[in-house]
Amino acid sequence: MAIISFWSDGEKETGKTLSLAAIATQLSIDNTYKTLIFNTEYNDNTLENCFWTPKKPKRETFMIGNRADLATGTTGVAKAILSNKTSPEIIKNYTKTIYKNRLEILTEEKISQEDYQNQRKIYKEIAKIANKYYNLVLIDISGNAEESTTRSILEESDLIIVNLPQNLKKINEYIELKQTNRIFNKEKTIVLIGKCDRNSKYNAKNVSRYSNIRDLYPIPYNTQFLEATNEGQITEFFTKFRGRIHPDENTYFLEEVKNVSERILEKLKELQMRT
Repeated sequence: MAIISFWSDGEKETGKTLSLAAIATQLSIDNTYKTLIFNTEYNDNTLENCFWTPKKPKRETFMIGNRADLATGTTGVAKAILSNKTSPEIIKNYTKTIYKNRLEILTEEKISQEDYQNQRKIYKEIAKIANKYYNLVLIDISGNAEESTTRSILEESDLIIVNLPQNLKKINEYIELKQTNRIFNKEKTIVLIGKCDRNSKYNAKNVSRYSNIRDLYPIPYNTQFLEATNEGQITEFFTKFRGRIHPDENTYFLEEVKNVSERILEKLKELQMRT
């Protein structure tokens, strides 16, 4: 149905990956969509560790001709594509399940820089194939938007979630970027302020007003959520705090995540109606 890229210029302070994890979890709780999280970052297990405590990855055997290659995750999909043995549903064979029939993750770790750079060349193709099987493909990507692989994925995306920190310099840089780079046209983008302190003068309302960006929302800073992502317990965090009657920092966090998740689906419908 849709490819949604969560993008930042590479700054870790944006909370991009954690925002993606939270929104993917919320979407999977509220909907029956088949959703894939696709991690494109180099040897970065932040996303996977939101859902599981680190452990030795399972290795599987993948055959090319008469040679057996160990292949997992993104590497397995890449090998299948390069050997012309792929179909939309084959990606599921290389994913890990978070919520059965709803949320899966495709990632890779402990590969060489050379192998990673070779894989990156077909990330766009992986996203396109995944989009034929999954209702939503959420891509975790960062870096220079003009770099060829990053640009190709952003151009292929139906929606781009731009992740910014509460930092005036970075906010101004993005304002300039969206004026000079057509990829970030206002119809195709939603902006998130990650790890957002609502008491800061750079809160979402003020930044929205300052930047003249209507589709701009906070993902609040939340200590217990951050602890849960470090312990591989993000799903337990949502189970524990969603639906609570008495408002606190945790219910406020979940309300904002829910608001953004609903806006993403609403925005996709708006864009589809225009095409």
